Amino acid sequence: MSIESDRETLREYGLTGVLCRPTDIESDAAVIMLGGSEGGMHERDAAALAEAGFTALALAYFAAGDRPPVLKDIPLEYFSEAVTFLEEQGFAAGSIGLLGGSRGGEASLLYASRDSRIGAVVSVVGSGIVTEGIDYYQGRLDDIVRAGTNSWTEQGQAITYLPYSPPEDLSHRIDLKVPIPLRDVFPEVPLDPDHLEQVAISVEWIRGAVLLISAEDDQMWDSVSYSQVAYERLREHEHPYPFDHIVLAGAGHSVAGPPGAQPQTSTTSPGPGVIFELGGTPERNTEARAEAWRMSCEFLRTHLPRPMQEAMQED
Repeated sequence: MSIESDRETLREYGLTGVLCRPTDIESDAAVIMLGGSEGGMHERDAAALAEAGFTALALAYFAAGDRPPVLKDIPLEYFSEAVTFLEEQGFAAGSIGLLGGSRGGEASLLYASRDSRIGAVVSVVGSGIVTEGIDYYQGRLDDIVRAGTNSWTEQGQAITYLPYSPPEDLSHRIDLKVPIPLRDVFPEVPLDPDHLEQVAISVEWIRGAVLLISAEDDQMWDSVSYSQVAYERLREHEHPYPFDHIVLAGAGHSVAGPPGAQPQTSTTSPGPGVIFELGGTPERNTEARAEAWRMSCEFLRTHLPRPMQEAMQED
């Protein structure tokens, strides 16, 4: 049964976002939703999550309102302001979750590792590694991926990231106007343990349940391997909260968000003017998107609010 929701813009609170609340039921959990490298505000996603019974905050962290125009030097403190806002709305620590897609999945894991108020995290086609930023003002794609752009900051300091590793023929492929799998630009997971430690997200510090969902045929980046980095850290540190990594067989990158819109196998980049391959097929991506959304909602419903005894053990 669908649940009606009402919506509230948050400019007066210093946030660029929309809060969607279910009106037919009392919500005891809130979820912050973070989009990917497309930027902007995913209001439709938040409305769908409100229909699932959550209070949902679609939070834009760049390319909307007065936020930075590109994915560059995004302060983690901005996410803290959003969590504090939800606390002021009556949601206690442990009853607030994060749901992020693609680079928003990376952001969700990264921020949750710094804030014990987060009770559960879902990363869909995200990354357990901090990756390089995206400054569309640099020009073409080959210029962008050689710019050395930082994604995130904490207390004004850049957070160490894994740089792009563009193939030598990238410029030629752009000139030919052929579809480009952006995963060719992202390096493989570092084999050197010290290097990996520098760029891996300390997900073991997350004080809640973690769900990683990746796509087997993801052509934007290797979300399977990048998410597995987070899973292995959770396993090695014997994470005391539930965690899992689910790989969607045959699916491409476009599986984040609620079902409804027809996922595509390629899309035009908003800046460098190339066609990015996303992977999968329209049929499989449509199925996988519905699967990922169902699993995300069920996971958040199960693990938010965080059990009281666990919260007490942390104090």
